[in-house]
Amino acid sequence: MRKVEVLPYSDQWKELFEDEAREIKEIFGSDILEIHHIGSTSVRGLQAKPIIDMMPVVSDISTIDTYNEAMIKLGYIPKGENGLPGRRYFQKGGDNRSHHVHMYETGNTEIKRHLVFRDYLSVHPQVAHEYGELKNMLAKQFPYNMDSYIKGKEKLVLDIQQKAMEWSKGIIKRKFHRAFGVYGICVQQEKLLVIKKNGGPYINRFDLPGGNLEERESLVLALKREFLEETGLEIEIIKTIGTTDFMISADWRGATDVHHIAVFYLVKQVGGDIVEPEQFEGQDSFGAVWVAENEINAENASPLVLKAMEWLRTESLGMDVIHFPKFVVKKDWS
Repeated sequence: MRKVEVLPYSDQWKELFEDEAREIKEIFGSDILEIHHIGSTSVRGLQAKPIIDMMPVVSDISTIDTYNEAMIKLGYIPKGENGLPGRRYFQKGGDNRSHHVHMYETGNTEIKRHLVFRDYLSVHPQVAHEYGELKNMLAKQFPYNMDSYIKGKEKLVLDIQQKAMEWSKGIIKRKFHRAFGVYGICVQQEKLLVIKKNGGPYINRFDLPGGNLEERESLVLALKREFLEETGLEIEIIKTIGTTDFMISADWRGATDVHHIAVFYLVKQVGGDIVEPEQFEGQDSFGAVWVAENEINAENASPLVLKAMEWLRTESLGMDVIHFPKFVVKKDWS
C-alpha cells in the first residue's frame, strides 16, 4: 500500500531529475525535443511528495509505444494514455514511487498548463507556501488514502491553475530585452575573478568577464577579447561548462524583463596583468578584482556571478531557467 508522504524541499530532487533525464534521452534520442522538470519537486522551497515528475516533449507521440521495452528495462511501467488522450505515461518505483514521466507531442496544450503552473509557483513563494502547507496537512490526515489526499487539494490546485494562466497572459504582454554572451569562470587561490560592472542591467554589481559577440566572431575569440578588454588578462579556455537561461524582471531600456542566455567557460590566466580598462563605447567594466565566496551576495553580484559560485560548489549549472522576479538595477555601489 502506498503511503502519502510530503517532505520538505530537497536540492537532491533537481539532481535526480537531471540524472534521469540523461537516461531517458539516451533511450529516445532525437525523438525527444526537450524534457522539463514539472510538478512540486521542480519548485524550489515547495514541500512535496518525493516523486520526480518529468515531461518530455516529443515530435511524434505515435512512435513512443515502440520504446516501451526500453523503458521497462529502465524500471518503468508503461501506462499508455492513462486517462489523458494524447499523453504517454510511465511510472517507476511501484508502491515506493520515485518517478513519473508524462510525454506529450509538441503543440499539446497540456505542455503549457504544466509549465505555467510550475513557473507561477516559482515566482509566487507565498502561494507555493500555502500549497505546500495544505499538502502536508492532507498527508498527515490521509496517510494511506491517496484519493482523499488528491481530492483535498483539488480546489486549491484549480484556483492556482486559473491564476497561473491569467498570469501567463500578462507575461505575453511584457516586453523582453534579449541578450546573449560568453563568460569565463577564472579562479586563483579560491577566489573568483569578477569585474565591476559600469553598464547594462547589472550595473554597479560584480559581474563575470565576458559579453556579446562581434560580427563574424566565434565564441572563443569573443571571450578572449572581452577578457583582455575588461581585465587586462590573457586567458586559455580549459573547458566548456554549459549554458544557462536567466529570466530577470527589471526595467531596462524600455523593457519589463531581461532574457539573458549565458555560455559559461572555465578559463585560466596565461598572461597579462589586471589593469584599469580603457574606456570606450561599449566598455562596461570599471576594472577587475578577485573575490572570495563570502564576499558575494545577491545584493552586490549579478546573476551570472551567483551561478558561477554555485557551479564552483556543485560543478553543475542545472537545466532549469533561473528566475529573478524582483531584480533591482542599482543606481550606485551602496
